[in-house]
Amino acid sequence: MSDEAARLGAWIERAVGGRVIRVTPLARWRPAWDVDVELDGHVLALHARGEREPRIVMPNRIADEVAVHDLLEAHGIPVPHAYGLCDDPYALVMDRLSGHVDLSFAADDAERSRVLDEYLGILARIYAIPLAAAAGAGFALPGDSAATGLGGYWRRLEAQYDRLMEGRPADPVAEFLRRWMRDNVPPGRHAAARFIPYDAFQFMFDGGRVTGLIDFEHAHVGDPMMDLAALRVRDTIKNIGELSDTAARYEKLTGVAIDHDVVEYHTVLYNAISVLSTGPPLADPLRGTDWLSYLAWYVNGARWAFECIAEIRGYRLAPVAVPEARPSRHAPALRHLVNGLRALSAETDGDYELAGLGRVANHLKRVDEVGAALDAADLEDLSRVLGYRPDPTEAEAELLTLVATAGPEREEELVRLLDARMQRMHLAMASPTSLMLRHPLLRSLRADRPTVRDPNDGWPAGAIPGTA
Repeated sequence: MSDEAARLGAWIERAVGGRVIRVTPLARWRPAWDVDVELDGHVLALHARGEREPRIVMPNRIADEVAVHDLLEAHGIPVPHAYGLCDDPYALVMDRLSGHVDLSFAADDAERSRVLDEYLGILARIYAIPLAAAAGAGFALPGDSAATGLGGYWRRLEAQYDRLMEGRPADPVAEFLRRWMRDNVPPGRHAAARFIPYDAFQFMFDGGRVTGLIDFEHAHVGDPMMDLAALRVRDTIKNIGELSDTAARYEKLTGVAIDHDVVEYHTVLYNAISVLSTGPPLADPLRGTDWLSYLAWYVNGARWAFECIAEIRGYRLAPVAVPEARPSRHAPALRHLVNGLRALSAETDGDYELAGLGRVANHLKRVDEVGAALDAADLEDLSRVLGYRPDPTEAEAELLTLVATAGPEREEELVRLLDARMQRMHLAMASPTSLMLRHPLLRSLRADRPTVRDPNDGWPAGAIPGTA
């Protein structure tokens, strides 16, 4: 047992009692451990969830999650009991749930339906929590319609983003999305406010039953349509089933009417959060930053946000051309780096940090092959929109000025420009056959907009860490 694991085990023995018999660190982008405690003749299964890295933009941190666990548990919601915060290593210690998070592991469609109905019933009970109880637990209540959609989370996230990005170049994608969110707030939503998990449809199930809800770092008092926006993204890795059926069952079991226009606005917002939250660690990574995973969150979030804006406005975005690979004279060194890191990772039993650095090396190898062509295509697109070819060294500043000054009549033009930029950034992330390059389309909740999922466009069951 490592010194860190020993310190965690000692804290658990003091706080929970019993004797720690196992502490297993988990290979993840944030610290996490599974812990077994021998207590009163049985084994108590615990999970310790570490803090995110300091530069990721998150209004709520681990300490804030304790209040969510306590509030939900007090109202009979099945959540892991939170035993407290270990100070070294800093982690929230809670019960460990059994089962899966990915519904593709359900035995059949009938089991999937039972589990979803049970979850929706639990969601209805969360919505029934009195707002006074949420306020008493420390959660701010929105004062108007705009605050219902933005104030409880987005505005706090923006303020933190500005602090962490101070002195760094502005990001045109982030600036466009921030402006779009402010300019398109749905009116008349103040009365809809509920306590919401927000990063919704995060639960574990076993034997056809929900064993508990997980991951509450986005929870706040807001618009319940935000939960349905999260569902559209969660569906890409959790295999929810036909979303229009789930939407109909949501209305029946929660009693909350769905406003699809508001859901689509909040789908943009949910994905814009990924863009802003990853900005600082991508711009200035620390030791241990899972840089390429953050880039994947950023790129997919931006692309989904732009695709949803296009969906709202009634047009489709065009795919960009994939350039021919033209490796430079530096290619042998980059291949050597990729192969060496891959071998080292295998020799160290899949060391997570080494594997992450190997993914970054593979990204740089791909940039060497296609980066120049992608940059040239970006500059060509920008020149077409501006009406003149800017100096390449001034192109980013020219784009930022355009984003800041363009009127609503140029929105589609900017969405197409920025989406193409994100598609090209995605193409440079990894080798052409990598799962990192997959980008499943978000499916609509509307019954009149069925979306057939292409199995070759998404991620296989269990391919995303934490879904198996």
